[in-house]
Amino acid sequence: MGESKRYSSKYALSSKVYCGCCGAIFKRRTWNSNNPSKKVVWQCKTYVNEGKAACDAKSVDEQVLHSAFVRVFNRMYENKERFIRTLKGNIESVLSRKVGQETLVDIEGKMQQLKSDLKELVNLKLRNQIDKSVYDEETNKLSSELNELRQQMLKLEEEEDRKEKIKERVDEIIQVLSSRQDILKQFDDNLFNALVEKITILSPAHFVFTLKSGMSIDEILD
Repeated sequence: MGESKRYSSKYALSSKVYCGCCGAIFKRRTWNSNNPSKKVVWQCKTYVNEGKAACDAKSVDEQVLHSAFVRVFNRMYENKERFIRTLKGNIESVLSRKVGQETLVDIEGKMQQLKSDLKELVNLKLRNQIDKSVYDEETNKLSSELNELRQQMLKLEEEEDRKEKIKERVDEIIQVLSSRQDILKQFDDNLFNALVEKITILSPAHFVFTLKSGMSIDEILD
């Protein structure tokens, strides 16, 4: 799993639970902290800071979230062959998606040509073989085209990085599921952290688990 440090349940959910009503993060709070019957819940930050009028999302018991993850994981585990096939299909469609028609090689070729044209203009100017206004106009035009190509290149590189990250995340999920020998009996911090990007609380009985691959799984309590 590549997870060297242990996560405690206290931190496993941190920065991963979000409000389906207002989009704010959920915060961990302890009720009756000095009492034997103390209870750990997660509450919407907007509700805590600004009250019910700003967001009326209900609090969710931490144990309920832990149990929901156990059930989600076990569904994935029990159907793991079909689930892994779906993940692989998803990643193939992401990897084959193109941002534009041009490749990095095409763009690099055009950039080289523009740089060569700019160099030629400078040489003409040095030899006084070009009018200054023509030189300025052509230089501006070529520089502008070059800048546009740099932006396109940046976009393509960012997209390639994004695809690579998603592929790594999908591979990790497949690895986690493949190496698992049994269903999950209780909440496991490392497993949760390796698989889940975030949980969106739509209601105290309806959660959406977004996996690190981008896939979403609904968990609705009876």
